[in-house]
Amino acid sequence: MAENPLAGLKATLRGALITRDDKDAFTAARLRGWNRDLNSRANPLGFAVVSGVRDIVTTVNYCRSNKIPIAVRGKGAHSPYGMANDAVVIDLMTMTAVRVDPEKKLAFVQAGADGGDIDHETALHNLICITGSVSHTGFAGVALGGGLGHLSRWLGPVVDSIVSYEMVTAAGDVVRVDEAKDPELFWGMRGNGASFGIVTEFVVQLRDMPNGGIIRSAPILWAVDKAKEVMTSWIGRIARADRRDTETLQFVFMHSPDGHPVCGVVPLIVGGTEAAAKATCDELAAFGGGALVRQDTQLPYTALQAALDGCFPFNTNYWDKGVFIDWDPRDSNALNSIVDVAVKHWSEKPEFASKLSTFILFMEVNGAVGRADPASTSFAGRKGRLWCTCITSWPDDDVSKRAASKKWCDAFVAKLSRFHVTTYLNNAMPESEAEMLGVFPQDTMKRLRALKEKIDPSNVFKMGAWQYEANK
Repeated sequence: MAENPLAGLKATLRGALITRDDKDAFTAARLRGWNRDLNSRANPLGFAVVSGVRDIVTTVNYCRSNKIPIAVRGKGAHSPYGMANDAVVIDLMTMTAVRVDPEKKLAFVQAGADGGDIDHETALHNLICITGSVSHTGFAGVALGGGLGHLSRWLGPVVDSIVSYEMVTAAGDVVRVDEAKDPELFWGMRGNGASFGIVTEFVVQLRDMPNGGIIRSAPILWAVDKAKEVMTSWIGRIARADRRDTETLQFVFMHSPDGHPVCGVVPLIVGGTEAAAKATCDELAAFGGGALVRQDTQLPYTALQAALDGCFPFNTNYWDKGVFIDWDPRDSNALNSIVDVAVKHWSEKPEFASKLSTFILFMEVNGAVGRADPASTSFAGRKGRLWCTCITSWPDDDVSKRAASKKWCDAFVAKLSRFHVTTYLNNAMPESEAEMLGVFPQDTMKRLRALKEKIDPSNVFKMGAWQYEANK
């Protein structure tokens, strides 16, 4: 019988080590992640469910010494790099504490926490931190790739609010990374952070939330046959130069609760008076001859953050693809082309796709996202007007359905190629070196590679954006 490569690790951990020999526990750990497709395709050696930073250091040192690949996942377990064949998965599911300093307006976030953990604590003090758009999305995965959320037009991406990181390096050292101590690594972490170490804690600057955390949101919906007319009006509305960053208007193709295809505008309006926010929504609801259903209302921001949770259940098969686009708002041909692509592509969605979890979303990401100096972080999505995402789900493990889902999502991005600015790392789903170069500009990639050579020359953390470089 072959020697167990993890035999020497178990006794040194305070947390649990789950290996392939622990069949039921191993299967449960493997299927705990959000995306069943990723769970089923990756077969790790085991899961180190760490109790804290010391267990992480122990596991990194053991894996480095024994040349065992490392993957990392948190409670959210959304990341495509959180599982890998023949790797040890460092599982941060117990490291979910969030502490808020309301005087300094800082949040200290352990790396296993999800967005809901953060919102729960920050809302107590009427403070806000950008997280993902679903509350069970892991914060670390969102933040390390840039971090876009519902209100990024107002607050920017997560990386613009990060003050410092505590992280474990490839050498097993625990270091604090900030602008003063290591400006180059701090730059690299804010956009491609998974490549340089394992973050154990984020320190994030918070912002005051007006109106006691109450915003106006929820979809305004039309029948899908109104999509072209409504989307054209929406694009004209978001092109206005006098808009406040605290107004975000998303456009979505989705299904109603009874399964009928619909389209909608989702307002996210922060601050101001309730009457003014309602007046904006009244204007939107007049598009297309009048909305079919209005759900817009005043609600807590935390309720908005959890509103989509049921649409994206754990251990379900997903594929998604997204891209940043821009165009000249004065170019009617460009506007019509974008609308035509969206309407036609929605009509071509796979018949078997889950009505619960199939969306095309156009999220505004200009405003604060675009005003920051592009050289201030390695996050490359500063120039786009919209982040366009296509996501679908399939009900079983049929590989032909997976292929069709992937084809549909990938085709959406390809059809918008004329308007591409860059691809967002967090939903690029890159499968080649060429696709990684679509995420980062050449100059950024050159700088990141030089930093990688300095920080992790042996490529211990290879499950991030550097797996393709390592295979060259």
